[in-house]
Amino acid sequence: MIITLLSFHSQVNKEMEIDKNELSHSIAIGVSNPISFSLNLFKEDIEETMGFYIDYQYYRYEDQFLKLHIKSSPNYSSPTMDFGNFLTSIEIGKPINRSKKTRIGHGVGPYFKCNIHRSQQGAGTQAFWSSDYFGFGMQYHLFFDFLLKNKLWINALLNLNIGLHQTYENTTINGMQAQEIWKIKTANQQLISIGIKKQL
Repeated sequence: MIITLLSFHSQVNKEMEIDKNELSHSIAIGVSNPISFSLNLFKEDIEETMGFYIDYQYYRYEDQFLKLHIKSSPNYSSPTMDFGNFLTSIEIGKPINRSKKTRIGHGVGPYFKCNIHRSQQGAGTQAFWSSDYFGFGMQYHLFFDFLLKNKLWINALLNLNIGLHQTYENTTINGMQAQEIWKIKTANQQLISIGIKKQL
């Protein structure tokens, strides 16, 4: 009887360890604006560059995870490197549904966004960094994962957010000048993201 209990207890522990390892942490990399970028290709003047995202997800418990989300649309136009729509968020989430082939989950947390610019270093001058169009608020995400093979998944993300954002408007006071104002708005230039997720 004791041997049977020990054997059962050992099997349960091994199963729990396997589950914990499977859920421990993962990283996803992909395109953060596949739809808007694809539609933009048919325009004469391409206004939007391809965006990329990186997701790091860590399961604190089986039913709760922490997620670090970073995305931007980098673009180089001599002599400046731009990281447009740079956004980072830290979110707490949980799984909604899990099976052998699919996973669905969601989460919410604060975000910060801005545009980052880096001017190229010249003779006798240092590289110059600047940023503008700041914003912060709360972001909600919904994800869907589909298993390709062992520990490799297709990752689809939907991000919805709202917050306080810096913008500029022209005013006729003292001529045409840009006036800084802050508005409550969304930062959903990169609403849908699609990539590959790897469990580590």
